[in-house]
Amino acid sequence: MAKNMVKLNKNRLLWLILVAVFTIPAFWNLLRPGFFPMQDDLQAFRVQQLDKCLDDFQIPCRWVPDAGYGYGYPQFNYYPPLPYYVGAALHRVGIQYIDVVKILFIVGYILSAIAMYILVTELTNKWSGFVASFLYTYIPYKAVEVYVRGALSEFWAQIFFPLILWSIYKLIKTGKNSYLILLGLSIAFLATTHVLMTMIFAPIAILWALYWLYLQKGKYITKVTWAGLLGFGLSAFFLLPVLFEKQFAHVDSVLSGYFDYRAHFVSLYKLFISREWGYGSSGFPNEKLNLSLGIVQWLAGIGAGILAIFNYKKYKKLSVLTLLLFILSLFTIFMIHMKSSFIWAQLPFLWYLQFPWRFLAISIFLLCLLSGYLIYYSKKYQYALGIILIISSFVLNISFFVPKDWLDIRDSDKFSGVSWQKQMTISIFDYLPIYATLPPITEAPPIPEVLDGNALFVNYKKGSNFQKGKIKVIEDAVIRLPLYDFPGMQVKVDNKRIEHYNNDCRGQEFCYGLITFEVPKGEYQIEARLTDTPIRKIGNYITLISIIILIWLSL
Repeated sequence: MAKNMVKLNKNRLLWLILVAVFTIPAFWNLLRPGFFPMQDDLQAFRVQQLDKCLDDFQIPCRWVPDAGYGYGYPQFNYYPPLPYYVGAALHRVGIQYIDVVKILFIVGYILSAIAMYILVTELTNKWSGFVASFLYTYIPYKAVEVYVRGALSEFWAQIFFPLILWSIYKLIKTGKNSYLILLGLSIAFLATTHVLMTMIFAPIAILWALYWLYLQKGKYITKVTWAGLLGFGLSAFFLLPVLFEKQFAHVDSVLSGYFDYRAHFVSLYKLFISREWGYGSSGFPNEKLNLSLGIVQWLAGIGAGILAIFNYKKYKKLSVLTLLLFILSLFTIFMIHMKSSFIWAQLPFLWYLQFPWRFLAISIFLLCLLSGYLIYYSKKYQYALGIILIISSFVLNISFFVPKDWLDIRDSDKFSGVSWQKQMTISIFDYLPIYATLPPITEAPPIPEVLDGNALFVNYKKGSNFQKGKIKVIEDAVIRLPLYDFPGMQVKVDNKRIEHYNNDCRGQEFCYGLITFEVPKGEYQIEARLTDTPIRKIGNYITLISIIILIWLSL
């Protein structure tokens, strides 16, 4: 018995290694010194900024010091932080930031393929799982995510789609607490990786759970519910501020202009037929950007639907599930097309997706899951068909997995000169604190301004979420810090909290909403620091309690 178990585990490990090895061509072009340009060229910067939070023990990280043109920014109060925590940890073992980003993309390819393999293998067999994992890797959108958009968070979200469905299935089938833990963690990881992907994937996960609960006559519904609550609790430190503090930043900027969803629907030709490739942006007719479902993948999805109908009598339950997944995939594809605009118009929360084609992440996941069922239904033809699908998807798509250019640079180049200036100002309006009417046009000064009176700064330090120093006030003074005001900001003079304001905009073309306060004559230690608002504290406590519950369940 023991020998059989060892043999079985070795066999599983070999398959997992095989899946990982077959992803190598997808990221082969990243395995060299240097870096590559991408549309969201802030990935290394975000890792570096979160690393500064860890230096100051600002955990969880909410405020970063150098964004907002050096005035600071509530970056991770709104932007999902999980990949950047992982990146910061990698940097702390000696890996430079730009290499960390490449590693994170590589990890995304490997783990998403392994997760898909685990899910499909559990539902069908190993060969079906392998084919599905291969198709989940070599699909145009996975190339666009990395080599064109550089959308690290959205790319990583695709790791957790199959993990969540697998954990739900195993929990309902076995009732084991280990799967309750895995489900809770997977939900939390998705929520802290990409909130919008969590929002549009949640209905898929809920329907999946309801299907298996129905087959099991509601058994373990309590555990599934607790797993969902655990996932929410573990991510509450981030989710609660996102939900309840969005009014404190200019989030409206992410809904207008270029980011208006109405400009980014995709035609049927681009979804199903087009094989154009380019490094352009969505919404511009003269720029090429591949937004296709993958010809092999959507054909495999249709094939699975057809075979499910033909095999209905033989595999009734499995055929019903296949057809449900097929219908869901059709709906997600529909949501990318202009014909779905009436739904978008009625659901304002969808507008935060900005691009209807973000549903591609869900669509390609469902189609690749269906490809596993196609192989499974094919029985004696499964190996031949699987090989055909693998070769076809590789040949048709491998040419897309290349960067537009390659830059022979290191961290010292990335975080200096013009490159550093760009990173401090890119997307500066996305989460600009509400007290600032418009972003600054010049970099923040190194020390505070003396608006009235006379004062000297003996020393001054800028941390990740604080600024402090010694001030010698010669004549009663009004001091304006190079730091945005934001709910939770506190100013202390000689460790005593004082009132501050943010509407003294003298000398500014636009009002920046900077922290300003008055100090009488004398010598003082001053400090401004971001503290937690009540909603942040509640989120932190819920997460802390959830971690304790997680440890208890594990033990």
